[in-house]
Amino acid sequence: MKTTPSIHKQLEYADRSGELIPYLLSLESRIRRQEYGPVLCELHNLGEISLVSDHNLAAIEDLDHNEFWLVMHLFDQAIPELDCSFRDVLRLVHILVSKAGSDGAAGMPNISLVKWCKANPEKAKLIVDGAISLDKLCLSHCVFAVQALGSIELAFELLGHSDKAVAAVGLRSLGRLEVGNETIAKRVIDECCKVIAIEKNQDVRSSAIETAFNTWEKFGSFEPYRQQEFIEAIINAKGDSELVHLSAALFYHSNGIGAESIDIILQALAGEVSNPQATLHWLDHALHEKDEGWDLNKVIKVFATQIPKLENSIEPSQLYNFCQWIWSSPDNAAQLFSSWLVIGQFDLCKFLADMVGEGGNKNNIVEISKARLPNDLNDQIFMARKCVGFLWLHEVTAASILLSIVKSGKKLAREEAEKLLYNPLLLSYNGALRNFLDEQRKKSSKRISGCIKRLIERHDIYLEGLKSTEHLVEFRPTIEQRRAAAIQDRECNKEIKKHAHERSLICQLVPRQTLLYGRKSFSLTSGENGKKVPSVTPLSEFFYSAELPRLAVIDSVGFNEKLTIFRIEQKVSQ
Repeated sequence: MKTTPSIHKQLEYADRSGELIPYLLSLESRIRRQEYGPVLCELHNLGEISLVSDHNLAAIEDLDHNEFWLVMHLFDQAIPELDCSFRDVLRLVHILVSKAGSDGAAGMPNISLVKWCKANPEKAKLIVDGAISLDKLCLSHCVFAVQALGSIELAFELLGHSDKAVAAVGLRSLGRLEVGNETIAKRVIDECCKVIAIEKNQDVRSSAIETAFNTWEKFGSFEPYRQQEFIEAIINAKGDSELVHLSAALFYHSNGIGAESIDIILQALAGEVSNPQATLHWLDHALHEKDEGWDLNKVIKVFATQIPKLENSIEPSQLYNFCQWIWSSPDNAAQLFSSWLVIGQFDLCKFLADMVGEGGNKNNIVEISKARLPNDLNDQIFMARKCVGFLWLHEVTAASILLSIVKSGKKLAREEAEKLLYNPLLLSYNGALRNFLDEQRKKSSKRISGCIKRLIERHDIYLEGLKSTEHLVEFRPTIEQRRAAAIQDRECNKEIKKHAHERSLICQLVPRQTLLYGRKSFSLTSGENGKKVPSVTPLSEFFYSAELPRLAVIDSVGFNEKLTIFRIEQKVSQ
């Protein structure tokens, strides 16, 4: 890499004056074109600057989040070839990792530490000695020194240490080392099983869980040795936090977990866990790698158990893989909607409604077969009412579920579903819903055809009756009512636009202008040498329309009351 002597001098001067970090920040645009990490390392090794001085380390620790990431990769690049004591490099790595926090790239300095230890094996051994002597800084990063040394026996030696922190380092090291053969792998698993069976220290147990799954992952082609026994021991210990570890293992170690083990984990996750948010996060990510070993029914039970326990409601976009799996098959959707509507829990039903509207997929059809419908009459009626209460904004989806009850439900449930199809659905909507019903009448069963024929006949009579009342002044809103409605709509639209801009990534990256009218927009952008360049963008018209439920206008109080009752009512306990 070519660098000008002036950069070397400027870096040296900045370090002597205690301004190295601010100077690196000032080079932000140049750093993006060239990598200065090796330059910093070279100057440090020549003694011209000190990357590990107390002043520079304190300056790194005082940086805010954005500034830290502007210099973090420079120090990370410099670490592998630094000429300094093991304690200095550990201090630098520790500050970088701690400052990075929970960011996905927080482990980069530890990877660089492994490279440094491989280049300096004698100093790496000093880190291990420091850990054995219970030095906190060495203990924090000893596992990477052992990984660089590549010694299985050294890891087992640390595992046998009387101090729990050192034993945990030994366990984690075994999970990171290349296990030479299946015999050694089984020895590692045996040690992990022993820890889970008798150990109470949480750090040691967590290390055993991590190491066991890492080892099974490396030998994924073999039958997972003692895996079910290991998982059941964790579950029987009733450690709620360890169940979250198991949910993470489903994602991180998908190749090392057998189908039976997956079932055992899913069954446990449908109970009490310490962190429902993290559990759902890891399970959703794991579903991206799903195969024949996943049981949808068990997965649905986990989500049904944990979603109501969340502190804040969760959006379908946050469970993207789960939703994609549901919509990938009509039977999957039928299974989910049937199960959760019968449960009737508010958060679950709300999630279903959000799922239907996610990504603009308003008219998803959910056809529930007789096998998927609940057998109990009261459950079928309850399901129909919940369907209308939560899916009334998605009238086609709601109608498809109600027609499933009409087709395969019990007699009283069929009658209730037909009533709900007419009031409130058909009385509110006559656009996409009427088109959907016309299509279903042509290709569905006689029972559905007869139902739709009766509904449309009644609906036509209703519409004719509405036309006969158009001349009545009493049904027309007053000027004051129109003005109040207009003000309410305007405020509602403002809030919608505000939230849309807050959630839009584009709006956060680029400046925004509001154009009231016109055929084209004109703006000036700064070009080379400060020259202003005109930019002309032609404007085109676009519009969006939505069908407003008629009953929300004609009988807003009664309509809202009915929907509210449908949403909040619960099944009578037996």
